[in-house]
Order: sequence, then structure tokens, then C-alpha cells
Amino acid sequence: MESIFLPDNEYEQLASQTEDMIAQVDDLPYPKVKDDVHELLQNFDMLHREALTRLFKEIIINYPALQTKMESDKAVHLLFSLYDLFHSDIQNDVLSREEFFGGNGDKYPRWIPVGNANELKENIAYKYAEEGEVVLICKTEGNVYAVKNCCGNTALPLDGAAIEKGYLICPWHGCAYRLSDGIMETNPMQKLKKYPVTVGDNGEIRLGLNM
Repeated sequence: MESIFLPDNEYEQLASQTEDMIAQVDDLPYPKVKDDVHELLQNFDMLHREALTRLFKEIIINYPALQTKMESDKAVHLLFSLYDLFHSDIQNDVLSREEFFGGNGDKYPRWIPVGNANELKENIAYKYAEEGEVVLICKTEGNVYAVKNCCGNTALPLDGAAIEKGYLICPWHGCAYRLSDGIMETNPMQKLKKYPVTVGDNGEIRLGLNM
């Protein structure tokens, strides 16, 4: 889609700058101001999340052909990804209405088949969504890992991140997470949520949910 106010590169820079500014809120010296700013940001988040989810639902149901066009637009893709509205690119590229907007919703511990390790490329992060969880499936040095698709406590997605020497590199901040345990290289107190993964003899990958 054609840019209106900002070209893609400036839009991405603005998003990154905004994320950095939000991260600095915790450094504010006045607790009351910090709490008020956090509440303000949460209110903005919910205002955007509710409206965007309604819009996305309407598009998927009535204008499904627009999804591909939206996914290829950097600005739109970034905004919708912040709210986990784009799902699964390993197995189910387009979820059914029941899966996306309701389904049976039973959340019990189970193993979900998500692909075959023999078909995954080395050092590529694949996005998969199930039961509201958006996960990155990563294969590096012959091992398969699964981590939550967001950088730390932020809403910024990690799909598209580079993988180098067993580390997932955040495309926004440049921070590196060790895939074997999820720990950030420069700050051991920060870590990605990991999911259990098994790989069968034939290469079938199973992802553990609600465990």
C-alpha cells in the first residue's frame, strides 16, 4: 500500500523510538507520575486493541482477500502484529473463524503437531499460533526450540529476527536471547518464555501448551 504520512523506514524508526521511550518510563523519579503514565499507556493499548480487533475480525470475515495485502505492508503488518492479529505461518496460514474467534477454548495440557524439523531451514524463526499463544519455532545447530513471539515484556514481535550461533537477535533492540534457555545475553534477569518441544524419529515437531 502507498505511504500516506511516513515512508516505511521512517515508520519503523518511529516505532522503535516509541518503544525506547516507553521502556524509559520505569526510570522516572516520581512514583505517582510513573504509575499515571503506565495507566495512560494501558488505556491507549486497550483502546487500540479493541478497535483493531473488531476491524481485523470484519476484514477476515467479509474481505479475506485483503489479509494478504495487509500482511505485505510493513506499517500495517507491524501495527497488527503488536496485537497478535496475524497468526501462524508454519501450518495454518489462515485460521478458521471458530479457531480465531472462539472455538471450544478448552485449555488443558497437550502436545500440538506444528511441522517437521526436516523441512525447517536452519537459523530461521517460524511463527505459529494456537490457543491465543503466538510462538516462534526455531531450528539452529540441529536443535528445535519454541519461544514466545515478543521481546521481553514489550509487545514488539520477534518474527523476522536473525538467529546467530544459537541466539535469537531482536530486530528492534538488537538484544540477543539464548534459545536453549531463553536468557538475554546482556541481562540474565530478562528471558523469553519457552515452550516444551519434542521431535520424533521422523522429524515431527510437537509443541507443549498449557504445561
